[in-house]
Amino acid sequence: MADEIEICGHVGKCMSNPQSYSGSLSSWQKQTTKQIAAYALSQLEAARKKDVEAHERNLPKLEANKAIRERVVAVMKEAGIPDTYSEPDLKSRSRFPKSIRKDAGYLGDLQRNVRTSDSFEHATQTYDRLKAVYDKYAEEAEQEDAKRKAEQDREAAAALERRRNDLKLAEIILRYGLAETVEWDDVLDALRQKDQRLDLAVAMSQTRGDWSEGYYRVSDALGRFTVTTPEDAAIQTDILSCFNDDIDGRIFRDTTWNYSRLFAEAADQQLAADIQLAMSNMRDY
Repeated sequence: MADEIEICGHVGKCMSNPQSYSGSLSSWQKQTTKQIAAYALSQLEAARKKDVEAHERNLPKLEANKAIRERVVAVMKEAGIPDTYSEPDLKSRSRFPKSIRKDAGYLGDLQRNVRTSDSFEHATQTYDRLKAVYDKYAEEAEQEDAKRKAEQDREAAAALERRRNDLKLAEIILRYGLAETVEWDDVLDALRQKDQRLDLAVAMSQTRGDWSEGYYRVSDALGRFTVTTPEDAAIQTDILSCFNDDIDGRIFRDTTWNYSRLFAEAADQQLAADIQLAMSNMRDY
């Protein structure tokens, strides 16, 4: 008696598109593409495992059925029963209808009742095809997840930086007794008034960053600059020597009394640091 064979068709029931599994996950929480990909792969591998296990159970049965088919075919051949026969095509309207070649009836009976294939080869091909699709989807999901996490990290870092700057702004407001409503540009304006050399350094630094409109910032700062010491005179003379028709803000970076030196040698280093912090937090000059 022929053994009954389990058909390996579990993989064939898997979704052709991994995204289709999104509806199988929790509906109360939005699922990421990475989670969908992981679930889809788990379903595919589970189906593959079932097919492999079924095929392993089928192996001895398949061998037994092959032996049965070989014995039956051998008996039929020994009895002189051909594998095929011909009969007229009854559907043909031709005067001389062609003959149709058909397999012997016992071969059809064997095919139906004594299976020697469990479709494992087809299931394997289906698995390989789907695995490639699922792996590509998972790779894209991994990239998407990495981008999402990187964006979250950037947003978190930006929020933390804003928080830190808010605290620094609050410290400066308290340190100098400024109005609680001031922004960084207001802070810069207020602090520049406390030291003429730092006021000049700010103008020079800003001009170094943008000299498209000439040296007006430095010129205005020099207009507010009062010479009270020999060093003041040296600073004024040096900066005035930078003015020429060939406008290039980099000259204030390279001159003797450049803005970096003025910041570094300021009498009040806390004030110098606070002014530079205010400059760094302004969106533009």
